[in-house]
Amino acid sequence: MQLYDAHCHPQASLHNPVVLNGTCPEDWAQILKLANQKSQIIPAIGLHPWQVNDAPDDWQASFLQQIAEAKAVGEIGLDQWIDGHQLERQQAAFCWQLQQAAQRNMPVSIHCLKASDPLLRILKTQSAPKRGIHLHAYSGSAEQVRSFTALGAYFSFHAGQLHPKAKKAPAAVRAVPSDRLLIESDAPDTIQNTVSYGEFLQHGYQRVAELRGLTVETLAEQVAANFARYFLDD
Repeated sequence: MQLYDAHCHPQASLHNPVVLNGTCPEDWAQILKLANQKSQIIPAIGLHPWQVNDAPDDWQASFLQQIAEAKAVGEIGLDQWIDGHQLERQQAAFCWQLQQAAQRNMPVSIHCLKASDPLLRILKTQSAPKRGIHLHAYSGSAEQVRSFTALGAYFSFHAGQLHPKAKKAPAAVRAVPSDRLLIESDAPDTIQNTVSYGEFLQHGYQRVAELRGLTVETLAEQVAANFARYFLDD
């Protein structure tokens, strides 16, 4: 049974087909190098909203120089949770990168914390890739799933969001259409030292299967089809 990881970062112990995301110009070359070494890696480069305030002046030029080697754009997005956020600067960086993804019809992995409404406003007015968008570690409400789905969204979740006391993410998991559901690890920061990468990813599959009343095998087949459609199909 093949398990697909829709969102991950360097330093994770990678064994599965995975979308490996950069967050700033300093790690883009590493992402691309790792992808050349391991065929299971889909490389994504992007300026994370946490990095916007500290980004070098030439980050866009660097992005354009390396985008031809990437297979996806990410991790990009909006974040009003982090201290010192400057939403206007985040929005400018996000919209520019979304435009680059749209022009090339590339997959795009979007980070969104405490910013679902601003993100929805942007997606309703800006061009997005024809293949749709990917909201990683989705943290919006179950009610907003429908609005994002209408705009072409895929949604992924990791085991850390689905602990026994969690309410918001499990409700969202149940609301996502079957053909838009993905699983991720967001490793390595999400994983506790007592759990391996493979165990953490598998636990995410198990928890989502429980929430949706499916076997893990049935869920894995659906996620594999969704992963291929979004990240691999031309």
